[in-house]
Amino acid sequence: MLALALTLWLAAPPSPRLAYEAKCLYCHSAELAESRRLTEPGWRQLIEKMRLKAPLLISRSDVPRLARFMTGTLKLTPRAAKAGKAEPGTPLTLDKPIEQPPHDKLPRDKLPPDKLPLDKLPVVEAPDEPASPSLEPSEESSEEQLALEQEAARLIQRRCSKCHTLGRVYGKLDTLERSLTTLERMRLKTGSGITDRDLELLQRYLRSQFSDAN
Repeated sequence: MLALALTLWLAAPPSPRLAYEAKCLYCHSAELAESRRLTEPGWRQLIEKMRLKAPLLISRSDVPRLARFMTGTLKLTPRAAKAGKAEPGTPLTLDKPIEQPPHDKLPRDKLPPDKLPLDKLPVVEAPDEPASPSLEPSEESSEEQLALEQEAARLIQRRCSKCHTLGRVYGKLDTLERSLTTLERMRLKTGSGITDRDLELLQRYLRSQFSDAN
């Protein structure tokens, strides 16, 4: 069933559900894959962690698409806290505010800012906010990168599955150095069908997928 889903994913433009079934359910049961509830950035981080374990199974462009599928379609997002029950880490609030003495009874240096005369308000410069790191690599919006991933995935299925199961390919090619060495060795095998163009395309694909996995 999973092999069929992977074949359909390679044969047509990938839908998020087909990508989920072909990529996430390749190694995990649906029960395990859907056991967590995370925000979309949280799903991206988790899926990226899985991608680094199998960069040829889960491509860069799969990460944001799968994260959106988990949160948008499967609705695997954090549940809202029920009334009367605070989620772990939620700050406690007092039922009654702490009573303060009247402002006219407080010394001038103890007055809250909203009660100070305007000429006595302290001048506070707002600190520069650090730029938040982008969770979306530039490759994910690149049509060229997506086309490379799809063509390379089809090529891997056609060439590598002639002698090996795709599970073996994904399991063995887990580093860039091993993948490039194995690709060159397999190319020299009789009947491999790996042309010079295939070799160049697969090498570009491997480098793009493993660049931050090492």
